[in-house]
Amino acid sequence: MTDSTLDDDLYDLRFYLQRCVRYHMRRSAYFLKWQRITSFVGVVFGSAALTSLINQADPRLSIAFALVVTVMSAFDLVVGTGQHAWLHNDLRKRFLEQLGVLDAQQVTPELLADVRHQIRRIEADEPADRVMVNLIATNDVIRSTFDRDEVEEHVYDIGWCKRVTANLIDWGIDQYRTKAQAKEDAEAASHSTTTVA
Repeated sequence: MTDSTLDDDLYDLRFYLQRCVRYHMRRSAYFLKWQRITSFVGVVFGSAALTSLINQADPRLSIAFALVVTVMSAFDLVVGTGQHAWLHNDLRKRFLEQLGVLDAQQVTPELLADVRHQIRRIEADEPADRVMVNLIATNDVIRSTFDRDEVEEHVYDIGWCKRVTANLIDWGIDQYRTKAQAKEDAEAASHSTTTVA
């Protein structure tokens, strides 16, 4: 294996690990946020004092708030937001450990093979992937590693609505291309057109 190939493999592996870290960081934060919202709603609207005040104002409103507390608590119990947050945080730490291994040792083909093996073991414990969150995490890594001039060429242009709902809705990503990929596609298409003609 040449030094150039080794450097390329190292870059690809580091990028992959950084993306995984950011992906699991985003997923953990999402589940923690839901757990906190559910806890807040349960504590505030489940308190006897607030319930009696609301009941005096409008008994129907009191029933509505009780229903909200029940639904939110059921959601938290069924989905298991706390367990999901813990799992994604644990996976984030395991991927970070592998980044530490790459930083702490002399890079050899054997080391890269060992890190890949450890990655496969971590991936076996991962829940189903949210591809849009992965794409957002890819953008995060690009923004943190590329020069400012290069960022716009390599990030995926994801609308705010899909960014906000990426943890809730499993959006497809097939239509997303970076500007650099679009240029390569256009060049390949024009090359194939010239070859056919």
